Amino acid sequence: MPLAITLHLLAAVIWVGGMFFAYVVLRPVAGQLLEPPLRLTLWTQAFKRFFPWVWLAVLILLISSPASG
Repeated sequence: MPLAITLHLLAAVIWVGGMFFAYVVLRPVAGQLLEPPLRLTLWTQAFKRFFPWVWLAVLILLISSPASG
């Protein structure tokens, strides 16, 4: 059970923390420093790397949730 809780918390931190970073930190800086076409490239490349982690986190959250076991 401690392993499931640890994995659950880690997956939540990766997902929510990543979205917090993207919206609160990266978005304003990109808006100030980059022209719109470069911003789009930045977001595309960043999310291309981030979303495989999100899907893994969602899978871990579903598997490790108390309702599933």
